[in-house]
Amino acid sequence: MSHLGQFPARVPDTDSPILPLPEDEVLFLFKCEWDSVCSFWDFADGANRVISLPRQALSDAFTQPPPVEAQDDGEVLKILPELGVANWLAQDDGVSAELEAAFYDYARHSELPDQIANPHEWASEWLTKFGGVPFWTANGAQGQPSLPPGRLLLQIDNWVTMSDGSEAQSIANFCSDGIAYVFIDCTAAPHVFSMMINR
Repeated sequence: MSHLGQFPARVPDTDSPILPLPEDEVLFLFKCEWDSVCSFWDFADGANRVISLPRQALSDAFTQPPPVEAQDDGEVLKILPELGVANWLAQDDGVSAELEAAFYDYARHSELPDQIANPHEWASEWLTKFGGVPFWTANGAQGQPSLPPGRLLLQIDNWVTMSDGSEAQSIANFCSDGIAYVFIDCTAAPHVFSMMINR
């Protein structure tokens, strides 16, 4: 699998999100990037992983990916582009606590007014975020066949806006135009993480 992202539980920047993890841990995301089908979109049986590790278990330098033999067609393991978060914008998503559950139910979500279900009309700069309710793709709150347990921790759009004004960058294969959703189930001990891709 390819390294998709990593996020520390705490950083000195006061505008950065505080993750519901032990203070010294780092969240890592991985997903399959082979061109051949590897079901990377499925949270239950898909080729993706979300793990949390203590900082003391990490090195201070770049980790060389393990050697992986090329596929029969010559395809090699992909190294995804390295992108860093320049800053986070703290903002309320405008969804009341009473409506939160509707964002985790396909039928109820489809009945929400557009200005609530899709408040930014899928503008890419709003589709990568921590916390709040999921901003679903046009297909709504569909799962495979259900949504993961817990609530949204993070979502990452296929296209990420660049702070230097250059064109948005495609960061990974999310079924061409999808969004990766990371969920956390805080009722489990330790917390359970899962990731799915929706388009």
